[in-house]
Amino acid sequence: MPTSKREELTINPTGWHNKKIATGWLYNRCHLIGYQLTGQNNNWKNLITGTRSLNDPAMSTYENEIAHYLKTSSNHYVRYSVRPIFRGNELLARGVQIRAQSVADNTIHFNIYIFNIESGIKLNYQDGTSVVQ
Repeated sequence: MPTSKREELTINPTGWHNKKIATGWLYNRCHLIGYQLTGQNNNWKNLITGTRSLNDPAMSTYENEIAHYLKTSSNHYVRYSVRPIFRGNELLARGVQIRAQSVADNTIHFNIYIFNIESGIKLNYQDGTSVVQ
């Protein structure tokens, strides 16, 4: 869990071709294991280029559930894995698989896949560029 103030993200993960679209910025620098769970910010091994909808609300919903569970007791532990899914040599992940299981009970238990997509945008997964449709 973080112990200091969060700093600005400066690393550009693979496929980073960000641009403004009607709803705001297309891409986020997505932590695979959320900042609120690690306190790591500019760790290039923990960042991917993800659409806004992949990052929030999709990934953050599950991160918040885990963080809440961990904060309710110092005896709570969770086995947690987030795996980006790439095809071949693509620079932009197709999505992420998130798996979690609370250790002492079954409060946290999921294995889900979240697509790295954005409504109204055609993404080029090979290089991260995009076209508004």
